[in-house]
Amino acid sequence: MGAGADLLRMPFVANKTLMHMPRVNQPVILMRPGAANVRLAQRLDREGISSWQWPAFRITLPEDQEPVSYRLSHLDGFDMVVLASPAAVAAVAHWIRQWPPHITLATVGEGTARVIKAAWGGDTPVLYPEGEAEHSGSEALFALMKKGKIPSRVLIARGQTGREWLSEQLNALGADVEKLAAYVRVPLELSPEQTGQLQRAVRGPSPIVYVTSTDSVATLLHAIRVVPAARDWLVRGVAVTIHPRCAERLREAGFECVDITGADDELVAACVKRHLAGNLSLSAW
Repeated sequence: MGAGADLLRMPFVANKTLMHMPRVNQPVILMRPGAANVRLAQRLDREGISSWQWPAFRITLPEDQEPVSYRLSHLDGFDMVVLASPAAVAAVAHWIRQWPPHITLATVGEGTARVIKAAWGGDTPVLYPEGEAEHSGSEALFALMKKGKIPSRVLIARGQTGREWLSEQLNALGADVEKLAAYVRVPLELSPEQTGQLQRAVRGPSPIVYVTSTDSVATLLHAIRVVPAARDWLVRGVAVTIHPRCAERLREAGFECVDITGADDELVAACVKRHLAGNLSLSAW
């Protein structure tokens, strides 16, 4: 894989009239980066619900890979490596085939823990907070760390930014924390086709938007700036998310209807269908 090649390729799926709910032509916008977004879109499509795949970020390897390669091949001084997202796992797996036995892997939730085990084997030990997405995150992982011995030296694999709070908390307890930019997040920019689609959509029902991170909220608002009235149209819709922190950021952005669900595809699909059915009832009335 060359520098800058997409780690997670995400095709765009055009919106179509809902086959099972033809009276409400309401866009469903999916913003989760990576293969998980494609998988969810395919699940919805099987149930007659078309979607716009607008991943908040496209994930690529850094242009200069030498510092990452060097650090990941010299882990003797570290006790723990934090892989806080599927993107971090995909990037680090480019260099790591097997983890040194002295390294403890950690992540912020069950979903990424499953991705870690898929990458390096089901018996790979991982420290992570169990439960639904609302009980995950840096705070939950830190609380779990404090129950044991705080590692003396921690490497956090991330994009250009992120996990600052976790780093600060570990530093405060005496841990030496190093942050590694293992991948690059390229924010969403609408293509001419997507822009035209948005221009047509703002004359109709506001969307259901699935957002999974606080950073994705700002990315979405920036991407739609090219279409007048798009922001007002957007925030009149429904925002579906998986974490209270992201829900708070969505409300700050102006969304009045914010729904928190689990990260499992089945739960997200059920939540989307519930809101579509609600709007169908309003339309019929």
